[in-house]
Amino acid sequence: MRRLWGTTVLVALTVGMGGCDSAPTEEAGSTFAPAAGVCHATASDDRSPETYAPIPCSAKHEVETFLVGVIRGTDGAASAPPAADTEAMWRLHDACDSEAARFLGGEWRESRLAMRTLTPSTARWKAGERWYRCDLVEMLALDRWVPNPRANSLRAGLTGDSPLRLTCFTAPEENAESLVDLPPASCTGPHSTEFAGIWAAGPEVEELTEEVMQAGCRSTVARYVAAPEAALKGRLEVLAYFLESEPEWLAGRLSAICFLHSPNRQLSGSLENTGLAAR
Repeated sequence: MRRLWGTTVLVALTVGMGGCDSAPTEEAGSTFAPAAGVCHATASDDRSPETYAPIPCSAKHEVETFLVGVIRGTDGAASAPPAADTEAMWRLHDACDSEAARFLGGEWRESRLAMRTLTPSTARWKAGERWYRCDLVEMLALDRWVPNPRANSLRAGLTGDSPLRLTCFTAPEENAESLVDLPPASCTGPHSTEFAGIWAAGPEVEELTEEVMQAGCRSTVARYVAAPEAALKGRLEVLAYFLESEPEWLAGRLSAICFLHSPNRQLSGSLENTGLAAR
């Protein structure tokens, strides 16, 4: 499974240190800025004010803009919009993560949601625009990383028993280890695969190889089930997949999405904090 969507940045940008705030821009030249609290029919990255066409989130849409802000200070005084591999972009990204968590009521990386950020094009930046726009997109399925249209807001969308959260799955026998065509299942009923968490590599990891991911996810699964890693052998398989997000690659922030898989028998309940007690 590869969680990569389109060519735009999937992580949101929001209020950051010395770079932005949350008011619309009124720079000289172009005064255009997108709006927050609106949705968009398609996941286009078109940033032209001439074609900007927001719709109510009660209408069918692929993208929801949950935050719009202004890039100020030295970042706003730059000759070009922030690039994906710059400190300016990361100041925005880090703050947006926390804002998205407040908006959603949970961590987007542990769900079927993606985030992206749009900033003005180079031409619009030169015209004076200094806005940034933070979007959320629901994806079709764990293994179908394409937009899934919806007709209501994602506000508080990860609170409670949200169907957007990654939980448990029943893997078809022929695809048990590939996470392809993986239908969701209740964690209180029969299932074979269970989301255990996100493992983030430390600064010492320069390349996210299969071996590194497996080791990281083994420790994540062991913590999830509250059992030593050695206890997993012979009982559970650990599935690790690269959590792809372009700005995080560029910043060296590498992570993997971790699952436990029971290859020999169906589980009848979640293994979280069970110490691998028989279920």
